[in-house]
Amino acid sequence: MRGLFSGHTKCLLVQTKFSGFSFWNYQAVCEIVGAKYPAAPLGLMTVAALLPQHWIFRLIDENVEPLLDDHLKWADIICTGGMLPQQKSMLDFIRRAHDFHRIVVVGGPDPTSQPDVYLEADFLVLGEGEISIPMFLNDLQKWAKSGGYFSEEKANMLKAVVPRYDLINFRNYLMVGLQYIRGCPFNCEFCDIIELYGRIPRFKSNEQVIKELQSLYDLGYRGHIDIVDDNFIGNKKKVKSLLLELKTWTKNHRYPFYFSTEASNLSTWLIYMRSFFRVCNIAGFNAATGEEAYYARMMGNNHRLIRIENK
Repeated sequence: MRGLFSGHTKCLLVQTKFSGFSFWNYQAVCEIVGAKYPAAPLGLMTVAALLPQHWIFRLIDENVEPLLDDHLKWADIICTGGMLPQQKSMLDFIRRAHDFHRIVVVGGPDPTSQPDVYLEADFLVLGEGEISIPMFLNDLQKWAKSGGYFSEEKANMLKAVVPRYDLINFRNYLMVGLQYIRGCPFNCEFCDIIELYGRIPRFKSNEQVIKELQSLYDLGYRGHIDIVDDNFIGNKKKVKSLLLELKTWTKNHRYPFYFSTEASNLSTWLIYMRSFFRVCNIAGFNAATGEEAYYARMMGNNHRLIRIENK
């Protein structure tokens, strides 16, 4: 552990496999367009950006490539995390990493929701990483060998970092994620977002979103960006302001991306969006709103897509 924080630590980030029965496994569709998996691991790319930048990072996504023993031997410390459909693969991975006597750090939605399941990990870094990762790093400087970190405090999204998009191969994925908001003002019975992120929406600034788009653009990415917010229009006024800047940026950059997102309780706000963009195809909204038929009549039977392009 000596020098692990301050030295050129080799940090391996591992996205373990999603269950084959989960929403995130429509791989046959991916193969049609030459991709290997639907979505890139945005959470781990964000974790990499929150860790010391003098560390050396490698990201392996088991959904697109095998995790080799040589990867584990290379690492000084290993970070993983994920959702409920990854629980079994995460637990198997922790044991495999320990077979190589590697330090394992675990976080993410499922470990935060049920940390007792993940007690085999050396470090549990729970809640929002912007709050708990500095707590973990503070102990790591003191040569801690294990620990658990959690705070009810919510992150200030105006201080959010740009994810380390450079750690992935864009060709492996149908889409790349971008987060704009955390928290949701609604109380849908099926959703745990308010338990994880609270009822008060917290936003990045327009400048931060544009900075992330510019980062992707500069890295050579073109194509589908999924705005991963669980309710993109948690604050309609702020979203309208963002869309104005987004329209200008995409036009000035010759429309390099198209966008998808999730939203609920839209009502007539869809009419604004459709008139705002030259092309705006939207569907796949939360059926719990009871307005599904209304959206279908108003927007047509289009897939869950907001597309911005030059027509």
